[in-house]
Amino acid sequence: MHPLKRYLREAREPVQTFAARVGASRQTLYRIFSGAQAPKPALARRIIEATGGAVTFDALYSRRENDAEIVVLKSRKGDADALDADQLAVAIAIVCSHLTPSGEKGPPEAAYPIAAEAVINTHAALSAVTTRRGPDRLRQALRPVIEEILREYLASPPTADTLDRAASLACELYCHTTQRKRGQSTRT
Repeated sequence: MHPLKRYLREAREPVQTFAARVGASRQTLYRIFSGAQAPKPALARRIIEATGGAVTFDALYSRRENDAEIVVLKSRKGDADALDADQLAVAIAIVCSHLTPSGEKGPPEAAYPIAAEAVINTHAALSAVTTRRGPDRLRQALRPVIEEILREYLASPPTADTLDRAASLACELYCHTTQRKRGQSTRT
């Protein structure tokens, strides 16, 4: 059962009521439950806020168990700077899904773990040649990877400005999710 559907059942909140609270149609929520549609990033954020974090980005954008395994490369600075490949794949999938026009198939699910690995490698390589750090360097690594995926799978690739915003959104999603995870792990 989809985590949002489970949440609504446990909270005894009707789908129509929840849909109104998050500014979505009931049909949109049913498509999300069935896996036919992923929520757009803004809707995902509203769902997470409306559920008080009980439904997470991971839950809304979870991938199938048979996805490709990722080799996580550590940066030269050690484990503290290592990027989480699974979280990167989720952030990239959210952004690519959002940028895929209605009616187009878009990138296959298997492309996202590979893209995450490319971002990790680019991020590690940039540590030796750029002064950018933190989210700025992650955005710098995300942009060309997102661009290549969308050029490969979409009939009409997005503009440079759209790609810049996409990299920023993917970075924001990644940083938000990893901060939440770190906060949860320090509480346990």
